[in-house]
Amino acid sequence: MLSLDLSWYVNMPENNRQFPRKEIQIEVQLNFLEEPSRTVITRDLSEGGLFMRMNDSGNYPMGEMVTLRFKDPLADFEDTEKDAIIVRHTDDGMAVAYIEIDEF
Repeated sequence: MLSLDLSWYVNMPENNRQFPRKEIQIEVQLNFLEEPSRTVITRDLSEGGLFMRMNDSGNYPMGEMVTLRFKDPLADFEDTEKDAIIVRHTDDGMAVAYIEIDEF
């Protein structure tokens, strides 16, 4: 079962986030559908998601799910795999919010 509640994200003022952002640049392996994975660099991240710098974010539709693999600096650089939903595009990248997929 997909557990997805992005109500906290919609129209949230920049200074009133549920998860404060940290300006940290790390490599992230981005997987989308059947496309080959690619490595991107973050601009910032939080406990709830991250922003990836890229010049072709329009190739990734809003609301689609991606899988991310990275060494999480917020968890002692532990190898991490997260499913996430694309929630925002900008000229220099896109933001994703982590989701949890519960087992049936």
